[in-house]
Amino acid sequence: MTLSLIKPFYIHLLFTILWFLFMTWLSHQDGEHTSKTSLELANHMKYWFPVKDIGKLNKQLRRSAHVILFAVLTILLTGTLSMAKVSAAGMAVGLILSAFWAWADEATKPLIQGRHFSWFDVRLNWIGIGIGILGGSLIYK
Repeated sequence: MTLSLIKPFYIHLLFTILWFLFMTWLSHQDGEHTSKTSLELANHMKYWFPVKDIGKLNKQLRRSAHVILFAVLTILLTGTLSMAKVSAAGMAVGLILSAFWAWADEATKPLIQGRHFSWFDVRLNWIGIGIGILGGSLIYK
């Protein structure tokens, strides 16, 4: 099968699934690994965003990661559902499931060593979904 025969829907679906798996993998690392990963990123980013307190930059990166990961997931999901020509009700179900996952993702954190549940993080996830809905509606009119 050549690439030209693969429908854009399947490519979009693949990226949506891969993104979901990637963000879930990141989210379910233990506390030590996730802290190390975000601190390494903060140390690399300090050259682009000069800050005196690397801990503050690290905290901002960790918070923005929630928003960005869920915004990208929602944009990909709305695109996939749009390409599948689902009804408005089907689109709503998909977005409700995303909002549920935003909570469930946090609800599973106490099962992971060094992690905890945070309503603040759930709200950040929901903000990302809202941004993703807006972005998706502009991209996939």
